[in-house]
Amino acid sequence: MPKIVRRIGSIALGITLATVTFVAIAIAGLSQSGGEPSSPAVLVTDVQKLTHAPVDGQFVVAVVLGQSGSDTSDVFAPFEVLASSPSFFVYTVAASADPAPVDGGMSVVPAHTFADVASGVAPAPDLVVVPAVNGPADPAEAAARAFIVTQYTAGARILGVCAGSRLLAASGVLDGLRATSHWSRIAALKKSNPDVSWVTGERYVQDGRVTTTGSVTSGIPGALKVMADMAGDAEAIRVGNAIRYPGWSLDAPTAMPVKSFGFEDSAFLMNAAFPWVRPRVGVELRDGVDEIDAAAIFEVYTYSQGAAATALSRKGTVTTRHGLVVETGPLSDSPTVPIVAGELGAKGSEQGFDAAFEQLSKSTSTSVVQSVSKMIEYPIDRVTQNVAPLTALARTPLLLTLGVLLAVGVGLLPTLIGRAVRRRRRAAANAT
Repeated sequence: MPKIVRRIGSIALGITLATVTFVAIAIAGLSQSGGEPSSPAVLVTDVQKLTHAPVDGQFVVAVVLGQSGSDTSDVFAPFEVLASSPSFFVYTVAASADPAPVDGGMSVVPAHTFADVASGVAPAPDLVVVPAVNGPADPAEAAARAFIVTQYTAGARILGVCAGSRLLAASGVLDGLRATSHWSRIAALKKSNPDVSWVTGERYVQDGRVTTTGSVTSGIPGALKVMADMAGDAEAIRVGNAIRYPGWSLDAPTAMPVKSFGFEDSAFLMNAAFPWVRPRVGVELRDGVDEIDAAAIFEVYTYSQGAAATALSRKGTVTTRHGLVVETGPLSDSPTVPIVAGELGAKGSEQGFDAAFEQLSKSTSTSVVQSVSKMIEYPIDRVTQNVAPLTALARTPLLLTLGVLLAVGVGLLPTLIGRAVRRRRRAAANAT
């Protein structure tokens, strides 16, 4: 009987150790995945910031840049939408004049600081765009929270993009209002900010002067709706037709399916849990690139967790079509021949997120592409998907196998050690 109990105990201990080891590997991988997206580029000292000013009748828009790192598309996409209209004067603003990090190893040089707005050096905004930042409640974002409250109190409209609602909630602006956020964030937001009426299944939600969007790319229709409210339907339709967001129209329903993680996301989740030895993709940015074209490729690679995309340029800094000043790594750092943002696919083909998803499909599975589409809420019906080579699909399953083998090995240690101890005891007994 004692032998049976000992064996059962050894098996239980082995299973526990194997499970704990595998979970620890996955947690370490998820931590690394969560910490990768934003990394400031090397400071370029000869950047020339734009100094133009709004003309009479223009609405002033301030796009906030976080100090802890901002989501690229949350900044770039609304910037392009609003700056595409002569009715709007759009600038970026941050706590300091230092370049602010966004995904892809890029940094955006803010046109103004919060202090510039407070002193009148920069025009006071009629609309404040708030992106997702990495640490919405952290001390590093205290100045951003104060700026948002000050401008909202002064009468400005607010557009919170995707998880930018976390920064708005942390500032207190959303208390007593209806709001939405990315579907993966709402459950936690309901617990942390119960004074907000959180809404699911809506592409955007408007309550008074505050508009919040339900996903990353929903910042585009959200910005177009705010444009219609401020500059009129005709202007929003004109810009929307140029942007070509799939299925968009001013009277399109705002409802969208309520999402959650499921078995179909297993390959995507494995990418996040086993991030090691990811391929690196160099993405060249050139002066005059459309902001959405620049952001989309980094967005899909970041969410896929299947490759690390890094922004590169010949001079180390580029100015986008509508005046964003972006710092990048040098083009010489590219590990392979870089792809060029805004020039993907066949000549004349759709760019932006369509081209980004097509590019992503060359190096990952269809299920991962579908999961990324779900994560950023971008319809991919019109996207031409490629079949990735087996070599590109093998990395994550191989790492998963190695992780399982390591966990099993750790789980077998008590049994192996016990056997070794018993052999030694038997040998000692035989020797006497």
